[in-house]
Amino acid sequence: MKYILIACITVCAFLSGCATNATQRNAMESFGLATERVGRMSESEFLSMRSEVIEMNSLLVLLDRSKNTDNWAYDESALAETTAMRVAACKSLRMYGDLLIRLAADDRTEMVRRSARVFLDNITETLGPELTRAQEEVVQNVTLGLDASWTARRKSETIKGIVLAFADSITSLTNRLLADFSLDESSTSYLQTYADTAMKLEIISSAFIDTQDTYTLLERKEAVKAYVLAQESRIRVHAIGARIHEAMAILQKANAHVASAVQDDSYDLQEIREYGKQIQRISTMQLVLSY
Repeated sequence: MKYILIACITVCAFLSGCATNATQRNAMESFGLATERVGRMSESEFLSMRSEVIEMNSLLVLLDRSKNTDNWAYDESALAETTAMRVAACKSLRMYGDLLIRLAADDRTEMVRRSARVFLDNITETLGPELTRAQEEVVQNVTLGLDASWTARRKSETIKGIVLAFADSITSLTNRLLADFSLDESSTSYLQTYADTAMKLEIISSAFIDTQDTYTLLERKEAVKAYVLAQESRIRVHAIGARIHEAMAILQKANAHVASAVQDDSYDLQEIREYGKQIQRISTMQLVLSY
């Protein structure tokens, strides 16, 4: 009877550990996937906005005869250097999510090491070169995990270490990206300047189209092209840009929740999955507006 009791206790403890690990795995997969996706979408949006700003500025010069090489910059409000800084921040989120997914899935390939390395490269480019001792140690633990026995406990501790060490860094990243996707009227955010460029082009192109003056078919064609682009860009501002802003705010809450949950395995899977669903809806809209 004594041995049966001990066996039961052992089995219960084992099952409890498995349940906890399964909960952590599901939470990290969902959180990691959503974080990777919002980072990828944000990165894509910055590149698309820069490309469209350049195209809109070119059309503005074509329609506005007051513009010349002295008072016009082809990438005004979307400079390459400032865009690159934002893309690096987005890559940091993307690779952080990718790293969590791989750790949760028992990935033992060199891709885990690569995810950790690329994540660190981008986050230090964005937030500064100095890493804390805790951050250095947890990244080293990821590397050591490739060569050691990858037990459930070791994996769980590695994930916990990564989440806790970088929770504040992820908050800092999302704060920056929240500001970049702000549509506050007084804001000089990347999204707002993109919206302002679209507004300028719409005003000039619509005036050109509505005028009674005689223009060639080619001139009118360019004006119509400019008007359509301006309209599409203004739709994009709200359909994607403003929604990514909302997603960043939810990501902050999810990040805080996960950082707290790894302490005692108190994950709210429903909350994390709802975040993922919202990201999926934005991803679908982004796909539609990209064609």
